Amino acid sequence: MKFLFPTALLILLILPFASYAQTNCQLKKSDDGIKVFLCDSDISAFKTIIVQLEVPATVSQYAALILDIEKYKTWQYKIEQQKVVARENKMDLHYYSLVQTPWPTTNRDMIFHLQMNQDAVTKVLTVLLTEIADFLPKVDGVVRIPKAHSVLTVTPIDMANVRVRYVLDIDPGGYVPAWVANMFSAMAPWHSYNNFRNSIISQGEDRITVPFIADFQP
Repeated sequence: MKFLFPTALLILLILPFASYAQTNCQLKKSDDGIKVFLCDSDISAFKTIIVQLEVPATVSQYAALILDIEKYKTWQYKIEQQKVVARENKMDLHYYSLVQTPWPTTNRDMIFHLQMNQDAVTKVLTVLLTEIADFLPKVDGVVRIPKAHSVLTVTPIDMANVRVRYVLDIDPGGYVPAWVANMFSAMAPWHSYNNFRNSIISQGEDRITVPFIADFQP
């Protein structure tokens, strides 16, 4: 059964899996400037999900919302719980995520290692999320997602806009009915990124930034 969950996030192009190509991509949803593709994967039997959009924000503003883990539940689709469980530094942390799934499936959880990096010249921001399934003990009544990783690339267009590309590979584990898979494969990532973009826009002129991420300068 091929299935994809959204996830926040994310992601370092220097890691080996980030260079794998996606082939036979099909556009599954395109609405309000957000495109969601499903592609065959070179590294998994499950489909790769790709999201593309533009966001009226600076790189630093985008990074600030990514690093605000506790607020993921306000924009990520069907997220019940998010919390940081370990922090190496400002751009390197582990967080726990609990995903609500519809009956008859069992809720899923995961522990992601988030690593953020920025190119000093181009100012392109890359975020890597890698599932570390054994980082915490399993929770009774919840299916631990066995494998997942994603790469998020945020490219500045100008001083006020960025282009976003998010690539996710995931094995949800357990049994997942086809109708649930179809719901999450396109609708979930579209809703998550639409909510994320709206969250940034709603901040208006009081947008949060992080001082260690540089913005584009012409």
